[in-house]
Amino acid sequence: MPVLEELFIQSCKLRCIPPGLASHARFLKKLTIYNVQGFQSVEDFASVVELNLGGLPDLTRISNFPKLQKLEIYCCRKLESLQEMDALWRLELTVQYSERQLPLFLQTVKPSHLLLDCWSFILISMALGKSSSEWAKFSHIQHVEAYANVDGTEKSHHLFYTREPYNVETNIDLQMG
Repeated sequence: MPVLEELFIQSCKLRCIPPGLASHARFLKKLTIYNVQGFQSVEDFASVVELNLGGLPDLTRISNFPKLQKLEIYCCRKLESLQEMDALWRLELTVQYSERQLPLFLQTVKPSHLLLDCWSFILISMALGKSSSEWAKFSHIQHVEAYANVDGTEKSHHLFYTREPYNVETNIDLQMG
């Protein structure tokens, strides 16, 4: 499979990537996996620069993507571990609205930019800054854009954070939570 550059896997009964695919798909640049029940890990794709994952309720681990620059994660609530992603530049994360905190794995990655879609409760907690339990999960990231939908209005509340030079901008009323 030396010419495979993009792979899209959706709505199937695959529990893992077939053995050998990662090592044989040497030119694979983009990997997308959506709505696959029972899928637990994605690992060892040395050439992938963009990874899109969504609707993977059993996914727990993503690791060994040395060239990965952009990672999109949507509805992967059991995800605990992101490892070996030294080139990661952009992380797009959607935290399900039933979740009340940011995932712990954010502390283990260092993207330059985090785009976050979350519930207003999380956004309020982030806006509290250093006094918040969420601070350690995102404060090491250079740029954070976080949004929450309120009363059916998409991206009605936001928080923009820059680590250096330090800046926080938000339209959140800290009393609304």
